[in-house]
Amino acid sequence: MFGLSRRTLIAVAAAFWLGFVAWLLLSDSDEEKIRARLDQLAHVVGSSPDENMAFRALRLKSKFEELLALNVALAAPELPTTTGRTELTQLTASASRLFGEFSVSIGDTEITIDKKTREANAVSAVTLTSSSADFKREERRVRFTFHEHDGEWQVSRIDVEERRASSP
Repeated sequence: MFGLSRRTLIAVAAAFWLGFVAWLLLSDSDEEKIRARLDQLAHVVGSSPDENMAFRALRLKSKFEELLALNVALAAPELPTTTGRTELTQLTASASRLFGEFSVSIGDTEITIDKKTREANAVSAVTLTSSSADFKREERRVRFTFHEHDGEWQVSRIDVEERRASSP
């Protein structure tokens, strides 16, 4: 067959098989990809010292094109529902006026994936830590809905839980 010896065919088949197994073992799982997206998103929305709001908006716009679906929706009890990357960029860019310099971190996360629809839900403990005198730190549960688009997981919806009542 094609002038190849049986030994050569076996070696080629074994090499392909080993390559496939290595690809399976070394490639990130969907859960790992989603977790990485959440970590990227948390890093991106945090503010930097002395970051001008216009430059912040440009940076967010660029990163949100990669991380968020075009018609992403945000629902949070204190805010009107916001839909679209542009609107979310504007809202996020202006957050530093309220919080000063701040960071966002993702804690415990439970991820479920529907393999048929290529939709995933990630429920995370999200912490915002601020330099503002009026606001220092808050943790809330947030549900992120993801859709796979062109092989990449993008956030299509963000639902923020209500603020928990403070303990006496």
